[in-house]
Amino acid sequence: MKQYRVTSQDINQSSDDDCYLDPKDPIQELKILSGMGGINGQARLQEYKLSQRDINISHTANNNAELMKQHDIKPGTPEWFKLWFSKPYLTGEKRI
Repeated sequence: MKQYRVTSQDINQSSDDDCYLDPKDPIQELKILSGMGGINGQARLQEYKLSQRDINISHTANNNAELMKQHDIKPGTPEWFKLWFSKPYLTGEKRI
């Protein structure tokens, strides 16, 4: 396997900015998480964390336990497996 060394002399630095990133592009989340969010970066990071709160495993487990109590779901039943092992954020299916 051949390796190439890229240095600053290989990069054309006289070009204008010709790149546009959509605000909804996933790279924006990475910029926020890496601390490069710019102005209001901390506020945007806090907002992002709040939007991701449902993915937190502790919150999900507590919500599932509440649903089990409300709907009288017993462990080992098909409803229990659907509640605990479904991935609604991936598949869009409804848990209950």
